[in-house]
Amino acid sequence: MNTIAMEGLAPEASGRILAGGEGAVRQIYLNKADRLNALDQQMLLALEGLFEKWEAGPAAVVILASAGERAFCVGADIEVLSGLNEQSMQAWEMLGNRVLDRIQSSPLISIASISGHALGGGLTLAAACDFRICAETATFGQPEIDLGWIPGWGGVARLARLTGVGRGKELCMTGRRIAAREAEAIGLVQQVVEPGQLARKTAEFAERLAGKSPEALRGIKVLSDSPASGAAAHRFDALLNAALLNNERGQAAIAKFLSRKKS
Repeated sequence: MNTIAMEGLAPEASGRILAGGEGAVRQIYLNKADRLNALDQQMLLALEGLFEKWEAGPAAVVILASAGERAFCVGADIEVLSGLNEQSMQAWEMLGNRVLDRIQSSPLISIASISGHALGGGLTLAAACDFRICAETATFGQPEIDLGWIPGWGGVARLARLTGVGRGKELCMTGRRIAAREAEAIGLVQQVVEPGQLARKTAEFAERLAGKSPEALRGIKVLSDSPASGAAAHRFDALLNAALLNNERGQAAIAKFLSRKKS
């Protein structure tokens, strides 16, 4: 089991999601091994609810992982899709878009810890996170084209945002699967680790982020992800830094730096 901190986790979505943690770092585990963590409506709503709940508390970082090692997530559960007509399919797509947009725009910093397959909507879910760390055995792909579809839940744009438009088009149009090292080379993941080290390395990275100013982390996230540029972006970072440098934490950090410089 891909354990980061499995003790004391609460079941969500009839046990298909396990969630918990305390303080600044929280964990979510996809726990539907018989379907390779394929997502259904209840799981999507549970993800949305967890982010909504944790945004109101002391949490700063969320780790999203799988309880097993075969797959991080293989996307939408095909059994769900098989019963949808055109209207209900549109509603399903909009639900997935809403949940992944919530994760991508959340003030919480999210880390996808990827073991095994991240395919289709599973790759899109990982792409909605702020960071991706994977095991050397992980594989990635957008196989929808081979079924005559396109990647849903904003998958085309989310992938292109990370890899660049040309490489994103190639992966979506060919359905080609790539291994962990290629994913790292094209900017899809930030770190590749040995399978036995995935949980520990992810936890270490989460704790490192959790030790930073949450306001500063959120400001960097907004500036990185926002289409705003030029004067609007400059004004935002000027206002944010003015507030951060003049709060208690900022003043303490300046004083500490100056005292070290004098000694």
